[in-house]
Amino acid sequence: MAWDESRTAAVFRALERRVTQASDGSVLVGGARSLSGRVETLVRNSYGYRWLTAEPDPSVVVIDLRETPTVGPLVRLLEQVVDPVERAWEDSRIAATVTTIGAALADSRTGQLLAALLEPPELPEHKNDDETR
Repeated sequence: MAWDESRTAAVFRALERRVTQASDGSVLVGGARSLSGRVETLVRNSYGYRWLTAEPDPSVVVIDLRETPTVGPLVRLLEQVVDPVERAWEDSRIAATVTTIGAALADSRTGQLLAALLEPPELPEHKNDDETR
């Protein structure tokens, strides 16, 4: 899938590895994994994620934005900035603090309330026209 090969997914995988290594055996790890699992589920079930990662329709023309004169420079700039920022984030105390706070909040009442608020609504079932008559 497109997500598995994206730089964003690579950043998340690298971040997950670093957090796992740094916090193996911690009581807070269970809460962080629970929170990250919930966030991942929310993101993967979101309309935007499904739209962005859907396989392209063969009749649709795909334009590589890196080759466009307006967006291309911005994309190249982002590609140059992401790797150093990722390395800095992985080694920062801020990342460790955010992980610790996230783990502490995951099972709190506030964390559960936020998870409930951010959970996507159930889609209504569509009935056939014959069934409604």
